[in-house]
Amino acid sequence: MKKFLTVAALIWVFFLLQTSVCPWIAFGSIKPNLLVILIASIGFMEGSKAGMWTGFACGLLADLFAANGVSLISQNGATGDLLGFYALLFLYVGYLCGQANRLFYPEDIKLPLMMITAADLCVNFVCYLIMFLMRARLDIGYYLLHIILPEAVYTIVVAFIFYPLLLLLHKWLWCADRGSTE
Repeated sequence: MKKFLTVAALIWVFFLLQTSVCPWIAFGSIKPNLLVILIASIGFMEGSKAGMWTGFACGLLADLFAANGVSLISQNGATGDLLGFYALLFLYVGYLCGQANRLFYPEDIKLPLMMITAADLCVNFVCYLIMFLMRARLDIGYYLLHIILPEAVYTIVVAFIFYPLLLLLHKWLWCADRGSTE
């Protein structure tokens, strides 16, 4: 129960940071994707099931926020007419990141950061396919160089701050479940 409440609080905090702080720290309308950092980290540390539920909850919040006409993730298009798009997309991201759970070693930071980068690149590429390519906006070079890659770099820089904090919280919850006092 403690893990569930902690993850629910983390989802809410990361969503609030994504919607309130990230627009203030944007570089040329490029914002870090904190929700992808959370989803990939939870999936990687806890497994596919936890990653899927975290992804679904984060995606549902993103969809509800985007339904008001404000785009949460991508900069150039709101998805107010696609309710459930981010919920399904983030659910898959959480599942795929959770598949690498057996490779999880708390001492290794390279693999989780590569997973976060890959997850962010995949999310933005799928957003491009669904929101732009299907609407005959074919300039993938512009979208790749001006949105996808800069956001991935910015997200990974911010992940250097948030991932160790999430790892510390994970270790603390793991020790609390086992009754350890490390």
